[in-house]
Amino acid sequence: MVNRRKNLSHNEKQEIYEALLHRSMNGKLKRRTTTIVANLFNANRCYVQSIWRTAKECLVAGVLVNVTCKRKKTYGRKKVAVELATIATLPLDKRTTFRALAHELGVKRSTLHRWFKEGKIRQHCNTLKPYLRDDNKKARLQHCVAMLDVGTLWFIDMKNIIHTDEKWFNTTNKAKKFYMLPKEHDPLRTIHNKNSIPKRMLLCAVTTPRYDEEGTCYFDGKLGIWPFVRQV
Repeated sequence: MVNRRKNLSHNEKQEIYEALLHRSMNGKLKRRTTTIVANLFNANRCYVQSIWRTAKECLVAGVLVNVTCKRKKTYGRKKVAVELATIATLPLDKRTTFRALAHELGVKRSTLHRWFKEGKIRQHCNTLKPYLRDDNKKARLQHCVAMLDVGTLWFIDMKNIIHTDEKWFNTTNKAKKFYMLPKEHDPLRTIHNKNSIPKRMLLCAVTTPRYDEEGTCYFDGKLGIWPFVRQV
């Protein structure tokens, strides 16, 4: 189905009227003339008929034919008047999705999407932060003070400190890729529960990277990673 235009410019309407007038005979149109002209201008047939009807009314009234658009400059459906400041007064759990926020504001989701594209509202991804009690804040402050050099009150460079931590890795993955010969049999890997894959604990040690006077790194600070248990 071909979409026909309904809104035409003043010049296009004048051209349509002239095309109809050229095909008319004694002020009358032949059968299917409006359809032919509508196809030429990719316009709606009813719209072409209304232009011809307006021209005939002007001739009957004895005035100059005027088929230009009579719409005002601002036409169409008025925008929904919503105070954007209302969004800030809504609870956060009521504005997690476009659907929930549109329900609270009484507007359509397409309206919210348009506001989002226009930059009137923004999306924010929020993550939980650890709640610090007074003891936690005191411990953090003591750790920062311990990193100060007593003589200069500058933070120490930590070049003589090694950071150790344990790392956990799965012994295998749910899906693995292999390169095999065409006639090889597909390997069969089984496990009791694929959501509970055994893990292997490793010890990791790192320190501060080292740089020369030109800023070139000659030691990345990675000392190594070792398994806690070895099979012998």
